Amino acid sequence: MANRDDMEMLFESDYLRRSGLSEDMHTEVEEELEEEELQDASQANMDDVDDDMDSAGTTTHNNTNNNANLSSLAVLATAFESPEVPLRDIGSQATWKLSTWKPGFGVHALLSESTDLYWQSDAPQPHHVDMHFARRVEIAKIMLYLDYRRDESYAPHKIAVYAGSGYHDLHEVLTQDFNEPVGWMDVSLAHARKDGYLKTFLLRLTVLQNHQGGKDTHIRGIRILSPDRRTNDIDDDALPFSSITLLAHSTIR
Repeated sequence: MANRDDMEMLFESDYLRRSGLSEDMHTEVEEELEEEELQDASQANMDDVDDDMDSAGTTTHNNTNNNANLSSLAVLATAFESPEVPLRDIGSQATWKLSTWKPGFGVHALLSESTDLYWQSDAPQPHHVDMHFARRVEIAKIMLYLDYRRDESYAPHKIAVYAGSGYHDLHEVLTQDFNEPVGWMDVSLAHARKDGYLKTFLLRLTVLQNHQGGKDTHIRGIRILSPDRRTNDIDDDALPFSSITLLAHSTIR
């Protein structure tokens, strides 16, 4: 007469044959079931611990969950953050106009690489610099080189930025204060549109106030930074096309 172990082996073989499962697959199913049972038991133990902690007036578990949610939000924010677009100076594409200037302290000083040069106005405030582009451009930010240590009462304290398609429809984009600035100062235009860029033909920078109540102003450099959307294969070309005809056929639409 077959013993109990033999009967169990016969029953298991018959079960495998009828279910169509191989012995390896059957073993894998059993292991998954055992793992699920262990997880259920572990979760039950954790629930018991949480109940005990809640009954004792402990808020550690809730704080942990809140921290986990905040961490998840931070990860999501990082994941959806768009990569930074490189910026380039497009000041050379503009026609520059100053409200006033002293002889020898004009536009060339604003565009120079040397911060020892500067534009100096020569009239009552406000003073302004106009940059007119032949086509509508995207502008991410303006950078100003200001030096309170050297310029003192000539250093701008409050500025305003205006934009428009022409002088007839200039509107204020922002105002910004500086407190004894030294170096390149960022004037971000990210709030101008949802995509983070101001789109305009005409840009006006106005100096509304100087430090110490000064009248005339000094600005030692202006850079107009725009997203660089040029393709790398053209930019890195040792002999780039220069004519409009060749550039028009340099890429496939």
